[in-house]
Amino acid sequence: MNDLNRCLSKYGINSAIRVQHFMSQCAHESAKGVYTKELASGKAYNNRKDLCNGPTDGPKYKGAGFIQMTGKCNYQNFANSIGDQNVMQGVDYVAPRYPWSSAGFWWYNNKMNALCDTFPTVEVVTKKVNGGYNGLEQRKKYFAEAQGIFK
Repeated sequence: MNDLNRCLSKYGINSAIRVQHFMSQCAHESAKGVYTKELASGKAYNNRKDLCNGPTDGPKYKGAGFIQMTGKCNYQNFANSIGDQNVMQGVDYVAPRYPWSSAGFWWYNNKMNALCDTFPTVEVVTKKVNGGYNGLEQRKKYFAEAQGIFK
């Protein structure tokens, strides 16, 4: 819970609509908190210059957290943001320690709070988080549940 509280405060996820969308998207992306590490090996991210990854960095810097932060440059920026350079140890360090904060970092840097402040549909938020509409019906269900909890 400490990581969740830090995350919500640090990244300004502090209104009902922001919390509803954040929590529902995290619920889907992590199978309701079951997964804090990307299931794929991460090898597909090797040599991805857009992620600052070298030839063997993919598995180390694969997706971590409830919204999967990916790539060496994102890990470095997150490490700088929270003041913990051990983040650069990679996914096995980040996933158990910062599942919420890494998600909040992504949320903040992708201007999701501003989007939420326009009271968007789940479709609009999902497109920004997922790049498509994977799991849209489940995300809608989680959003409806979040609306009942976070008012």
